[in-house]
Amino acid sequence: MTTLQFFHPASVAEAHTLLATSPMPVDSLTQRRIRSDQNLSDYFDAGRRRPEWVWAVRTDDDPAPLGVIGAFGTPDGRLLLDVFGLPDDPEVARALIARATEETATHVEETVVFAPPGTTVTDDALAALVVPLRAAGWRLLVERRHYEFEPPTGLGDAVPTALTFERLSDPDDPRLVSCHREVMRDTLDAHDRDLVDRLGFGRACAESLHYLVTSDPVDRIHLASHASGDLVGMVSGHVPANGRGVVLFVGVVHDHRGHRYGRELLAWQTRQLLEARATTLIADTDTSNIPMGRAFADVGWPQTETRIDLVLGG
Repeated sequence: MTTLQFFHPASVAEAHTLLATSPMPVDSLTQRRIRSDQNLSDYFDAGRRRPEWVWAVRTDDDPAPLGVIGAFGTPDGRLLLDVFGLPDDPEVARALIARATEETATHVEETVVFAPPGTTVTDDALAALVVPLRAAGWRLLVERRHYEFEPPTGLGDAVPTALTFERLSDPDDPRLVSCHREVMRDTLDAHDRDLVDRLGFGRACAESLHYLVTSDPVDRIHLASHASGDLVGMVSGHVPANGRGVVLFVGVVHDHRGHRYGRELLAWQTRQLLEARATTLIADTDTSNIPMGRAFADVGWPQTETRIDLVLGG
């Protein structure tokens, strides 16, 4: 009787090959990029991918792998499942996802699936992946618009701003705490809403801000105010040496929403990234966050993919 054998690759080279040759659940820019030799080499060299974070399955009478799942480590120490090269047999796919989930349930917070723009978690094209994920206890947290593109000259210039932006240097600056708290109030961000539901508003604000200032240096954060001196919101962005400029955070304080400040914050941050020689711009916003979706469209950011985030639990 043929039985399934689950295993981790014995070396970085084997893990690299398994991930690079894994079939994509759907074809998209990010699905191709995360399987590229350069991307995998960079992540393994940095320790953000490891053989023990790769799960594969084969049968006892055939050494060829039937399917593979891979995770990567985030800068703050979390694990995210992001590579799914599943076998055609739905029962084997279900068993592989169940095994990876069981072994990492206390370490993996999310799975991230990138798909073509307009894709939803209910699309038939994703059923072979989503059905076994749900069977293993994963639920949809949010569908997001993902932006990743080579920016044209002058992007953001069509949305000028009279706001004043101040770079922060102290993570304990009381203005940052106050501004962030008012950004969190009635937030439309699904991850932050989930945090509030689980921890309560005060603890959620503290944890969200702690993550923001520890995962990236505080001097990437700018507070924005208008002529009256009132704080309107905050933005954060970064361009690493590889030129992949990322918008890390855009938030408008509660009492100033509805005045299109979001697009001014985003346009200003876009111009800052371009001045820092970003060759690619990257950002995400929840599909359900209509105001921020409009802000990205107004500034000229084209959606390139749908990002689907799933989490464990009820």
